[in-house]
Amino acid sequence: MTHPIRPGSLVPLSDTPEHRLGEDASLRRARGQNFVVDWIEGAAGASFVSRSSGEAMLIAAQDSGASLKHARAEIVMAGRTIAILPAGETAVSFAGSSTLIRLCGIGALEDDTAPANADAYAQADPTVAAPGAPSIAHVPGIRLHPIESLKAPADKPRSADLSINWVEYRGLRDRRALSPHDHADFEQGSLAIAGEFLHHLRVPWGPDATQWQEDRHIAAPPASLMVIPPRVIHTTEGLGEGEHVLLDIFCPPRADFLAKGWIANDEDYEH
Repeated sequence: MTHPIRPGSLVPLSDTPEHRLGEDASLRRARGQNFVVDWIEGAAGASFVSRSSGEAMLIAAQDSGASLKHARAEIVMAGRTIAILPAGETAVSFAGSSTLIRLCGIGALEDDTAPANADAYAQADPTVAAPGAPSIAHVPGIRLHPIESLKAPADKPRSADLSINWVEYRGLRDRRALSPHDHADFEQGSLAIAGEFLHHLRVPWGPDATQWQEDRHIAAPPASLMVIPPRVIHTTEGLGEGEHVLLDIFCPPRADFLAKGWIANDEDYEH
């Protein structure tokens, strides 16, 4: 049976319900089929506890970082750093007024905050491959990966059950060098962190013309998550001058990147 191709959806996190994390911090949540994205804003000194049954990623994309405490270890996380948090409880305190981004597998977070786009997954998409069992990390504790140390193409950190691709550049993307492509059986989440973007989406034609869809060109401001389903041809360009930061999210980790040796910290995991 051939399943219809879902068109993809944009979740503007700045327009989604805000959930308080104490007095001085708040969370906005969206999801893909296999992953959760939390946009967490806090004032200097604000704190919260991240609880998960599996690993999570915590990203300080701005210059201000946070202090992290897990078990007996306390670590200072500088700005522009990716932290891999172990399963369990990690206390997080904002060093300054900023935004932190938390990512993890859909079943790992231990709270009942509903994603803003939960209705989109009332029925699972059968074309999205199941995440499978998470990998086992053989490096204990919190691990930090400074963003400035990531060098392409091996610049794609992973956790036990997801991987990311960090995209950063200034000014316009060259429209003569875009990269339209699709994925056979996994979703891509593209989180706009800084700058304005335009997502180009095309659903390929099949024999059933009643399922054909128009091309879509979707404007994505900062703090928006584009979820791109399997088989949708897509590419993204930054608009305007200034900094552009886009975070691509995959769950499970991209098998093709693993095979090419493009995962920066794959040696941390058993296979």
